[in-house]
Amino acid sequence: MIMEKEKIGLNAGLIWQKMEVKGEMSINELKKITKLDVKQLYLALGWLARENKVLLNSDKEELHISLL
Repeated sequence: MIMEKEKIGLNAGLIWQKMEVKGEMSINELKKITKLDVKQLYLALGWLARENKVLLNSDKEELHISLL
């Protein structure tokens, strides 16, 4: 099934809303709070990254995302 751009954009908006409230989160936290599967999550994060709306930081353990 091909995911439409509209759905990716809606998921990006969901991530943005959750992060506005909670702030920086790890991928695992973000996945849990949004209830998106891994594919949907990474597509939406790619959308936000392309628009320069998120900052991706990694430590030795995992990836952390914050809003710009």
